[in-house]
Amino acid sequence: MDVDLLRPGTVPISPDTILWFEFLLDQKLLKEHLQYPNPEPSATDLIVEFLSVDTSNGIWNGRSSERVLEPDAPPTPPSSRSPQQPVITRKQLALKILALKIASTLNWNLDTFEAKLTPVIQQQLVQDLVFMATDGAFSVPPQDISVNMINKPHVQFALTLYHRWILRFPVKAALQAKSAKLPFIHHPGIPLENGYTHMNSNFDKILRMNENSRSQSIKYLEEVIAYYDSQSSNQESKLIKVPIMETFVHLTEDTDVMAHDWDAGNVNVSQYELLMQIHFDLCYNHFFYGQHEKAKKHILGCKKNLKLLESEVNSKGYGKYNKIPWGNLNYASVSEEDILGYIRALNLGQELLDEDRSLLQRLQECVANDYTGIIAVLQADNLSREIPMIHRQVAELDIQAAASTGAVSVPKDLVIRVSALNAVRYALEGGLPSTHPDFLNKFKTVGIKFIDVLFWALAPVLMSTRLSKDDWEKLRMFFLHLATSSQCRLPVDRIDEYLKKHVGSRSSEIRAKLICDEHLEAIIKDQINSDDENMQIPRELLADDWEATDFKYKQAPDFEYKAAPELEMGRLKKRLVEASSADDVRMCLVKLAMMSPSSPLWKLSPYWKPIGNLSVLLSSLPRGFLQDFGVVVSGAARARAEAGGARAALSLLSVVEGEARSQLAGGNDPTLYRLCRVLAWEVLLLQVNLLLTEWPHHRLNVTLLANKSKAAIAAANSNDAIGPRSQVVVAAWLCLLNVCEWEPGCAAQAAGAGAGAADVAAALCAACAELQRGKGARKFPRPLWDHVLNTFNNNLNGPSKRSIHMSSHHHHGPPNHANHHGQLEHRGPYHQLLQALREPLAISVMLSLLARIYNVIVDDCSLELVVEYTNLWPNNISNVNNYNPKHILESLTELLEKSLKLYPYNTSWLRLYGDAEMAAGRHGAALRRYLCALAAGSWHFAKRAPDEGGVARRAARCCQALAAPTQAAALCQLPDEPDYTPAFKCLAEKTGNAADSMDAYYGCLWDGTLLEVAVALHARRGEGGRRARAVTAAGALELNANNSEDIQREAAAIRRARLLRALTNQYVS
Repeated sequence: MDVDLLRPGTVPISPDTILWFEFLLDQKLLKEHLQYPNPEPSATDLIVEFLSVDTSNGIWNGRSSERVLEPDAPPTPPSSRSPQQPVITRKQLALKILALKIASTLNWNLDTFEAKLTPVIQQQLVQDLVFMATDGAFSVPPQDISVNMINKPHVQFALTLYHRWILRFPVKAALQAKSAKLPFIHHPGIPLENGYTHMNSNFDKILRMNENSRSQSIKYLEEVIAYYDSQSSNQESKLIKVPIMETFVHLTEDTDVMAHDWDAGNVNVSQYELLMQIHFDLCYNHFFYGQHEKAKKHILGCKKNLKLLESEVNSKGYGKYNKIPWGNLNYASVSEEDILGYIRALNLGQELLDEDRSLLQRLQECVANDYTGIIAVLQADNLSREIPMIHRQVAELDIQAAASTGAVSVPKDLVIRVSALNAVRYALEGGLPSTHPDFLNKFKTVGIKFIDVLFWALAPVLMSTRLSKDDWEKLRMFFLHLATSSQCRLPVDRIDEYLKKHVGSRSSEIRAKLICDEHLEAIIKDQINSDDENMQIPRELLADDWEATDFKYKQAPDFEYKAAPELEMGRLKKRLVEASSADDVRMCLVKLAMMSPSSPLWKLSPYWKPIGNLSVLLSSLPRGFLQDFGVVVSGAARARAEAGGARAALSLLSVVEGEARSQLAGGNDPTLYRLCRVLAWEVLLLQVNLLLTEWPHHRLNVTLLANKSKAAIAAANSNDAIGPRSQVVVAAWLCLLNVCEWEPGCAAQAAGAGAGAADVAAALCAACAELQRGKGARKFPRPLWDHVLNTFNNNLNGPSKRSIHMSSHHHHGPPNHANHHGQLEHRGPYHQLLQALREPLAISVMLSLLARIYNVIVDDCSLELVVEYTNLWPNNISNVNNYNPKHILESLTELLEKSLKLYPYNTSWLRLYGDAEMAAGRHGAALRRYLCALAAGSWHFAKRAPDEGGVARRAARCCQALAAPTQAAALCQLPDEPDYTPAFKCLAEKTGNAADSMDAYYGCLWDGTLLEVAVALHARRGEGGRRARAVTAAGALELNANNSEDIQREAAAIRRARLLRALTNQYVS
């Protein structure tokens, strides 16, 4: 049979279809439908459809309803009337009566309602019952109800059912949330299994309402219990009438008021059944909230009323039953198993049921009592094997954690003994030592003592008569693996000793069952089990020095033993090659010179290659100590410098320079003088490398170093015959650049002279010197601009002309392969300069230059790079199509990455890094840099950062690109004049990105206009929960427009810091 609600349309209705109002016209029709064995639709389906149908809807198909309650439907708007007088149409009232008639056939079973109905329908049903029972006085019970009304039996019945549901709903919702695996995002069109989900705003409202009403419901139900307990002093139980289908009277065309017959029928329940169910529901709720003492009180009351009900049923019967018909009671839905389960869970089994506690219960009690008595429980479980292994492992880990943290005072050996007992249980289940990581870890930590504890744990099991043949086989395999494993080897020769200690006189019998004599003898004779401590190791293998220092030869005729000179010389040469300090080299050279003065010792090793031009100069020296010493030590200095040890290399080369100057000693030897000059330049090169490597903690005299650098540059410019090589000149310019020696005259010596690294460094010095001028019309010198432009020019042979406006968005393809080698040569000096920049102002000038070039080429305000000093560079570039902005952006990013490692709190550079990341399309990285810039410039958001508005606008654009519009809208508040246009657009945008957090950021909004827009948007979408949160945020007292400016400013500062710290935790931490 089909049941349908009429809706206007052209599709003909089946003759078997029943319209909803036919249930009102024919009162027997509903009862006949529900009496079918498997009615379609079922009783609960009919309740759902009757309570969810809208007055504007007409047709309803019970088999595939097209009219269902949307899980995310907006809540009903508040009525203008008082909540005690709800406005209900006659049609709605008729449908509610039909739903209650069906509920009466289900014996008012809350278990059925909670399993088959959504939370909204459950709430409507119990509230409708209260509404009918009170003749429309209220649907939600107020705090105070008149005594005359509450003394009416049918009102008391309805209120009891309502308050029982209030207590049960939070528990059911929590249990359902744990058991149900809901999708992360609910896709539209796919219905949920039930309404117990926090994705449903109506569910959140119901849950909050029930939790807020919990104390009121507990108070009411306890008053009901006290009332009936006082009435049963004469041992006569009171009967409570249960509403049935005939109780609820249909509306007719002549009636406008409800006239239900609450005395209809003869279905009555004993007060014992009612109190048993109430006590159980109270215990159910208290147990969920951890109030175990109160739960015990009510489970005892439940058990007491159960006994009274049993005795009453045994004497009077229960309808056609002679004993309690669990599952078919007229009112109570609790089962006997549920009552017994809570009795055992509350440790009342021995007291009420005369039952012994299970080992699992005893284990849980031991855990609750700081592990007191846990050893006896685990020993007993090794014999009975009742506790699941996972519970024992969790207890072991808990004891380990408690012992390591000191949270609980436990005996020192408790962890070892519990681990050994668990290992025995593991062995009885067929486990092996090699597959038990906890066992191996304990053995490695404790050592051989753990074997003794293992036999102690095993002793009660071995002496037990419960072991089967299969158990003995498992133990035998466990010990064979233990005796032969390389990871934890059992001392098999002591097994009899362990067994005799813990088992006693039965040790021989038990050892034969574990390991037979044949296997034991084979294991003992195995070489792998021999004692390593008694192994004889040759003395030579234990010595660190294998040199034949004691080797002597016999010399005739007096047979006097002397050391071989060849061996001594070889040993000294070996020490010379391995020498790591100048003193060792000096000592070896002196001894070797005494033994063989004419031998050129500097040719011993091919790895002694002096730095720069020293090789030619040292080889031109006359044969002697200085030549050998200079080659060996300068070669060692070169090796140290190439390995990154600049300070060690400088120390070695300084010794060579000192030795050469001491031998010159005011003489006029031109070779020595030339050598000293070249050594001075090479020492300067190493000092500059040390300055750059250990910046800023170099511990060098920068004034002296700057003077030496100026002297080297002057020598190079004067065409001196003993001038420094090009690497030394470049190092000298880099030194002057980084120690702030930017005199215009000095810088002009090489500015614009060429395209080498020294020329680029000199041009940068000139640019930095320009910034040190007094106030006036400052412009950076042109040479550095031209150097960098030539570096990034992709068309070296002849650029084609094109205006900036024609090519600002032109696709920049790869450069010509014929010019690739030339481009690398052009960029070499530039990259050498970038790698050597250390001084902040010099870095800022170079960053401003790169940013200016990029801005001119791209010509896009939304992607503009912002940094100081960009306005001092030229604002036009000819032939911009010859430059690839991607290469410029990569070079800028590389310089920023290196510079921020030296100066991580430079807010200008952090902001520029964010601009560069956004220009490259990496919005997440850009947002991270913007937040770091704001944090560094505001003492972690304790105050406003410089240019906070501009950075916030860029950060908001990044949030929009990351599909986080709510975060973007919140950031739009930070400028001095809030950006309302993008903020409104962001608030109106819906996103499925859970990282946006949506209404969680409403506590970070302080602008009243944005909050009002958020409230209006949520109201328009029907998002009641989010609208309520927005209203709560807007209603904060400190945001009142009538407050003083100081209060409003402080409220804005608190919310601003909260917003930026939340974003920093999400994107930076």
